[in-house]
Amino acid sequence: MLGSGGRCDPGRALIGDALAHCTFASFARDGMPVFVRPLRGSDRDLEKEFIASLSESTRFFRMLAPLRYLSPELLDQFMDVDSERRMALVATARRKEGSEYIVGVARYAMTDQPGTAEIGVTVTDTWQHRGIATLLMEALMRFARERDIDTFMGLVLPENTRMLALARRLGFSIRLERDDRLVRIERRLAAQIPV
Repeated sequence: MLGSGGRCDPGRALIGDALAHCTFASFARDGMPVFVRPLRGSDRDLEKEFIASLSESTRFFRMLAPLRYLSPELLDQFMDVDSERRMALVATARRKEGSEYIVGVARYAMTDQPGTAEIGVTVTDTWQHRGIATLLMEALMRFARERDIDTFMGLVLPENTRMLALARRLGFSIRLERDDRLVRIERRLAAQIPV
């Protein structure tokens, strides 16, 4: 069961900055503690470590192409978050010695369509099936709604059954894009987030 702190909620704020309402402690389904917060510029090394921790298939499903090497330019793109047009929330955990590491990232980037943002979510293989993607996506949807973003959309490989199952649980419509051989997921954010 996910912890009750899983929301962008000013009453749950743990830090005093402008994004504090999207910073909260929660739990994975197995009871392991996680901390959700916005991606920070100082997270560059954590982001590199996170990408390196992903299996080849997880990287392929997220990037829609093989990713053998994380170029500095791609890392710059991942780290380019302004909290308005581009936002990323991370779920972190602590190692036994206390250091923080990223176990999942959910992000959006505004498209050319007014009010529409493209989304992506990735969870490191060892933390999959623990509710982390759901936790991150629900928080990201609330954050986006606060910024008057109307619609989330994404393109998913048909073989990525876990992402498609998550999208269904979160109320996304799903349709095959025949030209691209991809599945388009889409959700109006005015609708309530399923609990």
